[in-house]
Amino acid sequence: MKALEMGADYYYLLAINADATQDEIHKAYRRLALKYHPQRNRGKPDTYEKFFWISEAYEVLIDPQLRARYDQYGEEGLKHGAPFQTCTPEKYAYHGDPYRTFQNYFGGTNPFREFPQEMELEQMENFGRKDGRGQPKKGDPTICDLLLTLEEIYNGSFDRGRTASFPLPHQVLNKDSDTTELQEKILTIEVLPGWLEGTKVIFANEGNQGPNTIPGDVIFIVKAKKHDTFVRDGHNLIHTAEIPVAQALLGVTLVIKTLDDRILRVAITQVVKEGYVKIVEGEGMPISKTPEKKGDLHIKFKYIFPDRLTQEQKLGVEAALYRNGEILSFT
Repeated sequence: MKALEMGADYYYLLAINADATQDEIHKAYRRLALKYHPQRNRGKPDTYEKFFWISEAYEVLIDPQLRARYDQYGEEGLKHGAPFQTCTPEKYAYHGDPYRTFQNYFGGTNPFREFPQEMELEQMENFGRKDGRGQPKKGDPTICDLLLTLEEIYNGSFDRGRTASFPLPHQVLNKDSDTTELQEKILTIEVLPGWLEGTKVIFANEGNQGPNTIPGDVIFIVKAKKHDTFVRDGHNLIHTAEIPVAQALLGVTLVIKTLDDRILRVAITQVVKEGYVKIVEGEGMPISKTPEKKGDLHIKFKYIFPDRLTQEQKLGVEAALYRNGEILSFT
């Protein structure tokens, strides 16, 4: 098997050119599948591997949508997703049974029987066409990551009159009804306040086109970008405040900028013990089904210790915390 940077070379495996027609792909598979069928090559252990790869190559190249994706991204992109792309069709996986591919093509499993070539090729070429001899199938869905900031999810599109527009590369059927070309379309999404991560936005039948194929769906899956101030936990927000030990003991007023650009002042008056969490009700994320309601803001604390103390500072701490050489009890 010839390996390239992009993975297996399916054209090389079938001994055809990259611009091969459907008829040439059929003929190449027919010839090689009969030549390398394991039942015709008993005692040759490497035959099955050749038979396997020939079958996989045929199933990819005979499908216009899979072939277009393979031509653009290679085997690795076809099976594992295209690099640097947030929108990719569902990953392809060969079913792994070359005998099934053989049976689907020839209508039987016996490689020694006589197969009328002209009749078989005509049947394969006509299978699934729009002339009534086959039912159109639904194309594979195209899966896209919808990367949003917490601000975008908090505010949504409606409050600020914004929509998110996404350029989407997809296959479009040419006028000959047999070939496709890659074009770009723009899909517009109105973001609802409070969408949870994993929410799916579905555009029905807006995906790739192909011969005798109903366009698949385009599915956007909401994912939140990392935020500098907050971590989302369901409908709640978590903020970690870093405070010096002195403020943990004496109190502090925290100043926090919210996701809708307000300034929130939170007074901490009690001693901040390890594990203490300050809860500010109603300052979390909107609840998508009832966006007028919101989750809570959970403020956690991290102590900042000095790297060193001067002698004067040490004496001050000792005077505050010690009496007669013993640590004062604050319980």
